[in-house]
Amino acid sequence: MTAPATYVYCIVSSRKPLSTKTTPPGPPGTGRVRIFEVRPHRYVVMSDAPLDQFGERALPVNLADLDWVSRAAVAHEAVIASFLPHADAVVPMKLFTLFTSDDRAVEQLRAGWRRIEGVIERLAKHEEWGVRLVFDSTRAPADDTPAAAAVESGRSYLLTKRRAQAASAAHSAGMRKTAGEVLKALRPFAQDTRQRPITPPPDSRSRLLVDAAFLIPRGKAARFRTSAARQAKKIAPAGYALQITGPWPPYSFVDKS
Repeated sequence: MTAPATYVYCIVSSRKPLSTKTTPPGPPGTGRVRIFEVRPHRYVVMSDAPLDQFGERALPVNLADLDWVSRAAVAHEAVIASFLPHADAVVPMKLFTLFTSDDRAVEQLRAGWRRIEGVIERLAKHEEWGVRLVFDSTRAPADDTPAAAAVESGRSYLLTKRRAQAASAAHSAGMRKTAGEVLKALRPFAQDTRQRPITPPPDSRSRLLVDAAFLIPRGKAARFRTSAARQAKKIAPAGYALQITGPWPPYSFVDKS
């Protein structure tokens, strides 16, 4: 039989011994999750990955199956998240990080260990939290700008159109101001932040204004959540919804740009 490949989930820094007794299974087809101490108090979390599902020929076929990829992604993240409560730091690997063998995985990691150790030190005792700010026009106060269709004269039409444009510009400025105030209130709790690109959906009454990741020290997490709840309550009457998710392994902060 052909030896399986090695699937790597993450690197874990922990002063306490790690266990996989409560670790959930990995992506479909992978073997039992196991750990290997690659440096003192530094562990790599991995599984066997049979080549009939993860080999050069089989994996592209599986990647075309969106349901299989979705289940694999959920399982991959669940394995990594299971170590978060017990670790000083968790450095997550990308989905489908594969090596030809355990020895090759360890060899490659050790070759780049200086960079990895720097990431461990930067992420130690930190967690990622997601922040999304959405404006929903259906929950906002009614817009009393006159409708152009109700205007009788051409001059009045132009004046109404200008007022509507001015109101739209003021509304956009107001949304930018609210987003800025929310970020300003939450940033002091973060060691680092990453804002993700926003692509507005067509014909939607909801508008995503902020989609960001915050790297929060564990000791500040409670105050971060309290501040977020305070901001959410403050801006809700104007049609805004502030959504906070986490804690997550710090996916967004592994590669420091």
